[in-house]
Amino acid sequence: MQFTLYNDVKSFYNDTYDVLMRHEAQNVIPLGNIIIGNSGTYKTGWRDPANWFMAFVSDDSGILLTAVMTPPHNLTIYATDNKNNEEALNCLLEGIAVFNENGLQ
Repeated sequence: MQFTLYNDVKSFYNDTYDVLMRHEAQNVIPLGNIIIGNSGTYKTGWRDPANWFMAFVSDDSGILLTAVMTPPHNLTIYATDNKNNEEALNCLLEGIAVFNENGLQ
């Protein structure tokens, strides 16, 4: 398992868009956010990707879990193809803990 954290919305968009589009209606919130962020036209308040938390958890088979948070809104998590994976979730939680310990926000 690998936790990958992003600070660049364009890279995150490129890496996660196709996975999120597999269940477009279900992923309308994270998709909408990364589409807005990728367009670069809105950079005020919660729409500013510089303030976002963007990450995924993957293994050799690809992305297992995608997470996006646009503060002050809640974290949105998507298990790829709705296949819950406890190990991937634990990896995400560990990544978030390290992120918070280092004071990165």
